Amino acid sequence: MQFYQFNFVISQHFVNKSVKEYLALLLIPKHVRGLLRQDKRLFLNGQPVSTAALLAAGDKLSFKLSAADFSEKQQVYPSNNLQQISIVYENDDCIIVDKPAGMKMHPHSPNETDTLLNFVQAALAGRRSHGLPASAYMVHRIDTDTSGLVLIATNPLAAAVLNQLIAKKIIKRTYLAWVSGHLSEPNGVITLPIAQDPKNLYVRIVDPSGQPALTRWVKMHVVYQNTLLRIQLATGRSHQIRVHLAAIGHPLIGDRLYGGPDYPRLLLHSASIELPDLFTDYQQLRRVTSPLPADFPRQLYLR
Repeated sequence: MQFYQFNFVISQHFVNKSVKEYLALLLIPKHVRGLLRQDKRLFLNGQPVSTAALLAAGDKLSFKLSAADFSEKQQVYPSNNLQQISIVYENDDCIIVDKPAGMKMHPHSPNETDTLLNFVQAALAGRRSHGLPASAYMVHRIDTDTSGLVLIATNPLAAAVLNQLIAKKIIKRTYLAWVSGHLSEPNGVITLPIAQDPKNLYVRIVDPSGQPALTRWVKMHVVYQNTLLRIQLATGRSHQIRVHLAAIGHPLIGDRLYGGPDYPRLLLHSASIELPDLFTDYQQLRRVTSPLPADFPRQLYLR
């Protein structure tokens, strides 16, 4: 069995924390912490250590994990190198790629190989993550017709931690969208719950019994009664931006599914992701940005 090797140097921030507290603060999943303790896989400065041990600045904590240690089995995406994917940021645990509009996120059948994750798997060839070949682990999705940044983990522990960072709203995602109409306020918050449409499983609707959803928007620019918005998501429901803006009477340009004006593409772009380095105190964020693609207008003269 092959193992990922994780090595951490203890910073001043974690001095006098126990190993147990340290692993929890790093957002290592509870079941993984249990495995490390039960199987005696934890080493401090090269020596086996219990989770009760206290840490000092400069200490070196290490452990090994395999893909089999994670309860959720990772799908292996067939590699496809027929389309180059732009990698705009990478480290040992994740990459951020720039997805073009019209590209599906992931395959729905074993024979489907023309999706973002197939192309990313090819782009990761030759790269390693904590000692093993890097592989694509999906952390979040954007719609097929949306362009822009997508965060992808390259090992299973990173995937689990990144999912927690998104759930805790430490990772911040910002979108740009052209919507129909002129919003009178400079900014706003939409908190309408979202549910699956019982008549069409692909469509989402506003429904009091749906899941909580929160979208923040800021007005950037108005041209001929079309408005460019900067949008941040506090939750990540399917089609959340599209459903919320349509529900307040301002559907996205090009969003035929939710009543938007006709346009060659959906005018929604994942413009930036702010994230911390993994396995730190998660206080410092780096901002990764994506320029507007050529088919996303800076000025929109629809009437």
